[in-house]
Amino acid sequence: MPAAPSLRQASVASWFDTEPAQVLRELERQALEPALASHPVTPWLWIAPTPSWHKGVELPGQGMRLYRTSRGYTGDVTCALPLPFPSESVNAIVLQHVTARDAEQLIAECERVLMPGGRLWLSTLNPFSPFRRQWRHHGLVVRTPQRLRHTLEQAGLACDALDWLGPMWRDRAPGRRSVAALRAACLFSAEKRTLALPGPKPLPVRRWHGTVAT
Repeated sequence: MPAAPSLRQASVASWFDTEPAQVLRELERQALEPALASHPVTPWLWIAPTPSWHKGVELPGQGMRLYRTSRGYTGDVTCALPLPFPSESVNAIVLQHVTARDAEQLIAECERVLMPGGRLWLSTLNPFSPFRRQWRHHGLVVRTPQRLRHTLEQAGLACDALDWLGPMWRDRAPGRRSVAALRAACLFSAEKRTLALPGPKPLPVRRWHGTVAT
């Protein structure tokens, strides 16, 4: 008798196509669209957990849509790390729930391909939220927001915003800002900044201490 397929492996990807995940997808889309509209995004890269997370997303200009697979990424192209882009060739990157396995390598690659001044938006499930009851039995591995912020900063990306999204339970969000960190997911916004070159050093002015002929 052939071995039964692994339900754990199948459920990791399929959870992001469940109803609770699709509600979260819509909330993230509503948060990302105005943010992307306020920033030049061409060319862009959007990496999602499944193809369904690309539905309804309309971005201007040229870009590439990818989604996670067990072997890497596929979509407009099929690839693994390193990303198949020249250095400093992308102006905006969106990573949705794809930083569990190789966050350090993926974020370092994003920093490499981002143009100076380019932006990255990264969303992740919140392991401290009661909403984790919706996904914790599906084999998902989730990194803490604190660890992801550290990874972004270690890669040279400056985090300037962190928003908490989604419900706290299945369909109920906290009403008080003081417990916003218990929402289902968080969304980082980071920028690739470059250090300005030091300006010319002024030459010292020497004072003449001798006599002057008149």
